[in-house]
Parts: sequence; structure tokens; C-alpha cells
Amino acid sequence: MKRQTGILVLILFIFIFPIYLYAFSCNCAVTRILDGDTFYCLPTTSITIPGVETHKDRTITVRLRGVDAPEKDQPYGIEAKEFLKELIGRKTVRLDIKDVDQYGRVVAYVFIGSLNVNLEQVRRGLAWAYIEYLDRPYASEFYEAEKEARKRELGL
Repeated sequence: MKRQTGILVLILFIFIFPIYLYAFSCNCAVTRILDGDTFYCLPTTSITIPGVETHKDRTITVRLRGVDAPEKDQPYGIEAKEFLKELIGRKTVRLDIKDVDQYGRVVAYVFIGSLNVNLEQVRRGLAWAYIEYLDRPYASEFYEAEKEARKRELGL
């Protein structure tokens, strides 16, 4: 019985601890847009996030959670990057950090005021909803936004 309890505690620790580890917000000044779903920013307060790679200029790389934008050499890749630049370039954004990926990038929902930047990229048809990486309540909202963007693209 003790062994089963220990295993259960270990499983809960493995699955729940990362949520609490990264479930926090911070403000960040955007310094450079890399593509339609990735940018550099400088946190406005001193924060330490385990596993995050910090660049020489103290900036961090942020990846929009739950979306996948085309690469620069793919159709609409430049448009996705330019729209993200127009939306958040040189502005202070709020990061709702959910994870750190294998490349040391912060994975977050990004907000300008109440505007969800991740969702806006999908609404504009400049990113796809990455449903398996979306949290509730976002999954259905992102999925619907993607369907509407496809309809507009097809002229329906």
C-alpha cells in the first residue's frame, strides 16, 4: 500500500509541479520579432525561470503557446512576422508563462492589454491553432478562430 501511495504521489508531482512552476505572469518589453510566433523581449522585472536561456543583452526568447505560424520562407511567413511586429513590436506585453521548451524558450500566452496576441494571429489567418498545446478555455476559441479564418480565405 505504501508503495502505491508513493507512486501516486510521484505521478502527481511529475504532472502537477510543472504547472505550478510556470503558471505565472510577467511584463516584458519586446525587442525583436523573429517570425510569426517567436520574439525576443526584456523582462521588466528581475525574474528567474528554470531552464530559460538568457541572451547577453538579458533578453529571453518567447514562443507563442498553442499556435504555429508559417516560417519566413513559407507562404504567408513574412506577413505573419510583419503582423506580429505591428501588433507587439517595441511594446510591453504581458506573458502568461506556461512552459519552457527544449530550446530554452519561454512558451506563453501573450497579451497587449486584454488582447490575446496568440489568438489574434490565428484570427488573422497567420497561424494555425496547435490544439494539443492549448489549455482550457482557449482550445475551442482558437479552433473556432481558425475555422473562421479558413472560411474567409476561401471566400465562404
